[in-house]
Amino acid sequence: VVIGGGFVGAEVASTAYALGLDVTVIEAAPTPLAGPLGEAMGAVVSALHADHGVRLLCGVGVKGLSGERQVEAVLLEDGRSVPADTVVVGVGARPCVEWLEGSGVVLDNGVKCGADGRTSVAGVVAVGDCANWYDPHTGGHRRVEHWTGALERPDTAVATLLAHGAREPGAPRPPYFWSDQYGVKIQFVGHAAGADSVTVEEGSTDDRSFLAVYRRDGRQVAVLGMNQPRLFTRARKQFGTAAS
Repeated sequence: VVIGGGFVGAEVASTAYALGLDVTVIEAAPTPLAGPLGEAMGAVVSALHADHGVRLLCGVGVKGLSGERQVEAVLLEDGRSVPADTVVVGVGARPCVEWLEGSGVVLDNGVKCGADGRTSVAGVVAVGDCANWYDPHTGGHRRVEHWTGALERPDTAVATLLAHGAREPGAPRPPYFWSDQYGVKIQFVGHAAGADSVTVEEGSTDDRSFLAVYRRDGRQVAVLGMNQPRLFTRARKQFGTAAS
């Protein structure tokens, strides 16, 4: 049983399925992946579970686990019991920044930073999962828990340190991530939150091979690809210009 239908949970479920295991995914939200992808595309991507015979239970929370010496079942809040030999929990992350309390560094869902990584303390920058950078594209702060964010943002943060405050902060690159599930490559760039439309521009959702573009007020704000790496790579290269 996998508790949590996000990308970590989905990848674990996919791997367990490939190993020949009987898998159930439990997700408290009505639609898995609705946060990062929006409800419509979240439903499409999470349908990969059903495509491969993996049981998906949505809209129900977990009350606890049962078993004597080892886990035997996952107990749901609606009274159901799901048999389990192994349980994996992937329900999100919380930044561990308590050690910075009282340091003078402003904390707000992590370390609060400007668009260039600078914190409230001169000469101090922050990058990684705990860094809550300002994003001019959305007009708010956002922690990016993706591998590419940790890879790309140090360049910006170092440039900020070397400029000694003389550098005008530029907009960070739109967040990008990918996920491989059930042999399908899922790629995403941008922000689904706030989009007022999403359009499939190539391929078909039924075939699990398509390119979808998210827009807000007619402006492109995100791109999702399933099994379309070539088209997605081209769209991602154009995205930075379109989103700026």
